[in-house]
Amino acid sequence: MVPAPVAGWADPDIFRLMALAERVDVSGFAEDWRADGVGGVPYDPRLMLVTVWWCVHRQIRSPQQMARQCRESVSLRMVWQRERVPSAAALRRFLTGHGTGWQRVVVSLLAVCDQAGLVDVSVTATDSTPMAAPAALGKTLTAPRITVLIDQAEQELAALRARIADLAVADPAAFVASSATLHRAEQLLLVRLARLRTAETRARQRATDPAKPAGRDWRSRVLTWQSRVDEHTAELAAMTERQQQAVSAYQAKVDAGHKPPGPAPRPPEQHPRIRDKTETLHRAQARLAAAQAAADDHPSNTPAGRANITDPDSRILKGKNTTTWVLGALLTITVTIGQLILASLLSPAGNDRPGLLPNLQAAADNCHTAAITQPFGHHLADNGFASPTVFTTPPPGGGTLLVAVTNEHDQTRNQQPATITSHPRQQMAARLATPEGHTLYTRRSPMIEPVFAHLLRTDRHLHTRGRTNQHNEILALTTAYNAHKYLRYQHKPPTRTST
Repeated sequence: MVPAPVAGWADPDIFRLMALAERVDVSGFAEDWRADGVGGVPYDPRLMLVTVWWCVHRQIRSPQQMARQCRESVSLRMVWQRERVPSAAALRRFLTGHGTGWQRVVVSLLAVCDQAGLVDVSVTATDSTPMAAPAALGKTLTAPRITVLIDQAEQELAALRARIADLAVADPAAFVASSATLHRAEQLLLVRLARLRTAETRARQRATDPAKPAGRDWRSRVLTWQSRVDEHTAELAAMTERQQQAVSAYQAKVDAGHKPPGPAPRPPEQHPRIRDKTETLHRAQARLAAAQAAADDHPSNTPAGRANITDPDSRILKGKNTTTWVLGALLTITVTIGQLILASLLSPAGNDRPGLLPNLQAAADNCHTAAITQPFGHHLADNGFASPTVFTTPPPGGGTLLVAVTNEHDQTRNQQPATITSHPRQQMAARLATPEGHTLYTRRSPMIEPVFAHLLRTDRHLHTRGRTNQHNEILALTTAYNAHKYLRYQHKPPTRTST
């Protein structure tokens, strides 16, 4: 029993979340436990669920920060009490694993919200936003460059294994003493090789993607980098000559007995600007060599695709403010009138278009599994999802699509474009031009934009790598949002009465 004074220090929502966790299905987490009894005693999935919900609502999404809150926060100490407090590794495994468990929590939570009368699918809205991945943008390389790195990693692995074999024969005692370290180094190299091979496969797939716009051929890239190398070489030679003249002039005055005031000029090889220019020249020469090698390897002169060697599944995307580039994935969500999230998926594509129909299919599947019998009405989406495939495909689960055919500013003011040549686009424009269609579409932005603002108001990053892990992280984020949305409707603050 928690003493009343101590319980009063905790956040009241923590006890409401514990009551809500008793109503959702957590059987999927227990199915992932090992049946052979190996390992420690698993943590209670409901307590872990409450911990994730409470931390995500406060924009604490890093497993390390969650573990710290479990030790220091009074609210979470009320949750765990005398139980073992989870570590950062345990929280990371809970977030990134258990795909079946998180999916069942999403569905059962929607069922709870439907029983409370919060789910209204007469109008839904879908939109996307870029999520940054925990990987460096500079590690995005072409397929030929990744192939070179694979060869280097294979050579390192072969050398390490030869060293292990020689050490086992020459000095068994030293081999036993260092076996753990050597095994760890071998495993790290194997993980690195697997990631590099995956990145190479992704890069070659993207190079042959028919939906990708054609870029410059390798000949033009070779000419571009050759011109840059020539430019940097000329500038470096001029800078070196000027600096050498300054050093020679200073030394001549010193030899004549007229030492100038101030410090002596640096030699050319020690001048910071000359060193920076030298590094720039070396980078340009490396790019030129890579372009020449790629031109020799690709007779069709087709540019090779790119992939990130740290997170091969991520892509280079336009940032939220459209002026910066981020490395990550597109998060596509579908919400109801009451701003509950029906489905959330990470799109493998580099733009919004392919993400609408799969997300609507996921929303229909979740509603069907949650026994939500209300039929879908209208689905709202902006111009980023407009394509002939979307216009001509019936939405999964039924309903009517209302996809903008022009920019958001003109569409909400019912200003249609002057000329539309495509027949499906003409049909969609006519549907949006009706008074009902125009009135419905103006509800899109107020429905979905506040969801993104609340969900990602301080953190637009994914904290895991790998498409499966990132998908489970998004599911956890969705359940946390829907759980607090449910609490907000169930425990509304009292309104002030007028005097």
